[in-house]
Amino acid sequence: MTNSSTEHVATDSNTESTPKTSGLSQKRYIVTVALATYFFWISLYLYVPVLPLHAQELGANLQMVGIVIASYAIGQLVLRIPIGVGSDIIGRKPFAVLALVLSAVGAIWLAISPDPWSLFAARTLTGVAAAGWVAISVLFASYYPAGNTSRAMAIIMSVNTLSLVTATFVGGLVAEYFGNLSTFYGAAGIGFAGALLLLSAPEPRIKSATRYSLSTLLGILKTPLLLRVSAIAITLQFVTFGVNFGFLPIHAENLGASKSEIGYITTAGLLAAVVGTAASAWVSRRWGPTVAVMAAAVVTFISLVIMTITTDLVALGGLQTLNGFGRGMMNTVLISTALASAPVAIRATAMGSYQALYAIGMLLGPAASGPIAAAFGIEMVFWAAAAATVIGGALALGKPLPRN
Repeated sequence: MTNSSTEHVATDSNTESTPKTSGLSQKRYIVTVALATYFFWISLYLYVPVLPLHAQELGANLQMVGIVIASYAIGQLVLRIPIGVGSDIIGRKPFAVLALVLSAVGAIWLAISPDPWSLFAARTLTGVAAAGWVAISVLFASYYPAGNTSRAMAIIMSVNTLSLVTATFVGGLVAEYFGNLSTFYGAAGIGFAGALLLLSAPEPRIKSATRYSLSTLLGILKTPLLLRVSAIAITLQFVTFGVNFGFLPIHAENLGASKSEIGYITTAGLLAAVVGTAASAWVSRRWGPTVAVMAAAVVTFISLVIMTITTDLVALGGLQTLNGFGRGMMNTVLISTALASAPVAIRATAMGSYQALYAIGMLLGPAASGPIAAAFGIEMVFWAAAAATVIGGALALGKPLPRN
């Protein structure tokens, strides 16, 4: 690998060879991995709309709710870089299959947890499973030529968002009619099914492998472009896990929402994120990724500020839709830029580094929001998220992001 001190998007000729099969079989493998990805995220998020409420039912106060939600980021923060390195050395598929299995096991543990601290440990395990997203996303991209990175990531991010839509919508309804525990057991079954599905897809091999060493990893970690998009992503994840998957359900319940209505509100934001994901490629192509990120930051900021004063559930759902559009657009632009910042042979390392760094926001968002909510009220959580969004926009505005 050639290390550069300037920001760049990798365009090396190292490409990943696809299995020696027909084009029809190749498409089938892409669909298979996409479907397994769909199952992966459903297994991790089917219970998310009710997790904060379930934690409270087990005796957790607002600070403890924040700790439980934050625990999801621990495994990702610690393990995503090692998983990226391991995926580049021994292959992506073993880590991807293991991630689905651990997601299922973690969901069962959440269901049988007797107290908030057991819930904390179980959610930590599901965070370890989520760290496998490094391997799954790069495995999917490996079925495409190196020049189609943006297209591959737009597709897999759309699958990611659609699965979250399904999970939160169905999860709210399932919890409403069958109880909170049913969402955990349902997630476990879906996780095991996804693991079996992924086993049927062969992994493409890299034609020209990079000789791996410590300097390879350090070179990736010092890439200015990767560091900058990771810093922006930290602010995005702060908002997502502090508000949308953190204290928004509690805020909605305080306004009189039922569990199914909380699911509807969460789903509205995720459906809008699908639109934002789809729009990101067009906006980036027409005006550039910097404009796309800035537009997303403005939309997200406006929605968060107005959420602090709204008391109507319909209005809250509308604001969540605006928020979701901005997050979907920003997330897709950032992950595409991060993946394209490294040569093909070591892209799992780059993706692992990016995802490990943005996990800081996944940890800080709920960890900081818990004490903020306890001391100043839940509305202040939205103001803190709005401030984080301003910081992310400023980081994007400082220097234009390169086009993929």
